[in-house]
Amino acid sequence: MLVDYHTHPLGHRGGRYTEELLEQYLAAAQEQRIEEVGLSDHDTYCQDIDFQLVAAVARRFPALKVKNGMEFDFRPDREQKIASISGRLPFDYLIGSVHEIGDWMFDHPDYQAVYSQWDINKLYRTYFSLVEDLARSGLFDIVGHFDLIKVFGYRPTGPVLPLAVPALQAIKKAGLTVEVNTRGGYKPCAEIYPAAELLQKCYELDIPVTLGSDAHEAEETGRDLAAARQLLYRIGYRRLSTFSRRQRIMQPL
Repeated sequence: MLVDYHTHPLGHRGGRYTEELLEQYLAAAQEQRIEEVGLSDHDTYCQDIDFQLVAAVARRFPALKVKNGMEFDFRPDREQKIASISGRLPFDYLIGSVHEIGDWMFDHPDYQAVYSQWDINKLYRTYFSLVEDLARSGLFDIVGHFDLIKVFGYRPTGPVLPLAVPALQAIKKAGLTVEVNTRGGYKPCAEIYPAAELLQKCYELDIPVTLGSDAHEAEETGRDLAAARQLLYRIGYRRLSTFSRRQRIMQPL
């Protein structure tokens, strides 16, 4: 089964949903033989999501299950706001992602120079401690791009696994799903999120997984997800997480 639970019709542009925009994403998903697609724009644009329009356009694609999601930028000081938004809108699932350390948007190209101010091992520990906080918050269903901190190719001096294990254990305890996000293959790190060795640890910890392209343009929908599914199968996974009304449903891989 192929699903794409991480797409951004509004990208970083903002604006509002239109029939044409939604049709482009759903048509691309159908072309990629995806069975379930989730629309998961950034929470910055939550007021611009038209759920009725989504439902209307989805009816034109009867073979495709369309899910309502959202990606939230997690910071500990935003927990109350996130809970307020998620509690009043009809989501099928929520993605929690860490994009910032303090006021530093570490995945933004304009602020890449800040990496040179850090001890990289300490940076990784700081990042993964925020992912632990995310897991413990109880606000989310899916952890987005688990090892995003590698986006520009800055790597720890030793193995990443010991730095990441506490966060993975927190994810396991919280009962969260980890997404396999293929957008990393098109970033300087040139590697999916999370890396294969971290996915292997997810499997050993019995952490469920799902798939996401992190598409910011319609033509990116479903990109490389078939290869990601093959990787998961080689690791040992046989099921994928899907979601409906915030309830996880396991489906055959």
